[in-house]
Amino acid sequence: MTVLIGTDEAGYGPNLGPLVITATAWRLPAGCRPSDIGALLADGITSERDSTGNRLQIADSKRVYASGGSLERLECPVLAILRVLGQTPRTAEDLGSVLAGLDFLTGYREECCRCEERLRLPCDAQDSDVAAAAGRLQQILDASGVRLLAVRSCVLFPPEFNRRIAAEESKGRVLSVATLQLVDTILQGIGTDEATVICDRHGGRRRYDGLLRDVFGDQFVFRMEEGRALSRYRLGRREFWFQTKAEQHLPVALASMVSKYVREIAMREFNAFWKAHLPELKPTMGYPVDAVRFMNDIESVRTALGIERSVLWRSR
Repeated sequence: MTVLIGTDEAGYGPNLGPLVITATAWRLPAGCRPSDIGALLADGITSERDSTGNRLQIADSKRVYASGGSLERLECPVLAILRVLGQTPRTAEDLGSVLAGLDFLTGYREECCRCEERLRLPCDAQDSDVAAAAGRLQQILDASGVRLLAVRSCVLFPPEFNRRIAAEESKGRVLSVATLQLVDTILQGIGTDEATVICDRHGGRRRYDGLLRDVFGDQFVFRMEEGRALSRYRLGRREFWFQTKAEQHLPVALASMVSKYVREIAMREFNAFWKAHLPELKPTMGYPVDAVRFMNDIESVRTALGIERSVLWRSR
């Protein structure tokens, strides 16, 4: 059997809200290549929108969801996937705890911008649709011989993000180290020393051998190739790919969608908190220009509530 892991992030660019990194792990039948997973699951999963509603769309989150619109097309597949793993989160805290454990709860509470009345999940999708999608997906997995092993996230709210920036002195390195540490956690949980790990390329970085040594110990890293489109390395029986447009691989696409969903839920709660204090406030997704506007708009309330700017604002 072949273990295939895909990683991606959401929220690398904004100044407000969390950076979310996700890894999804799958076990494929013996002899299958990473590129085969889409064909194996084609009866239940598609990268395009399925007008019949019989197949889940799993693709780059930018193709599935546009900020400000309904979450349904993003929410239903993500929550269906989690149900296959036996998880049914009903709040943002549940969602974060399922995906990231106690580290999420610590960061979630440290940011502190949450209304007493919490958002309920699913937000925009129907629970019956999520349950039906999960049932269909389980049938497809059973028939194909593919097994979903794990979906895990690292959620860095601004205070923790800023601490890591201070330690690493590089935003890109924070992303890369957190991604590989997440992969290491999954590999240890699965208990395998053989896997192919596909990561969406981190910015313009081409070389990753030093990062791999830093995270996985002083192992010999065999450099298979390094280029603009793909850099590949081998550590023992594990291969690591850092690829542009890696969302073409289903495990990476799902990681993209989970990361986006977690961040969208976090930002809905964040905006609801501030709107409760300032009813006319325009919501934000935290991207640089609008984030400055938002911080100016909430300045007097933030000061009155005694919330430090560093609790909200990411330093890079």
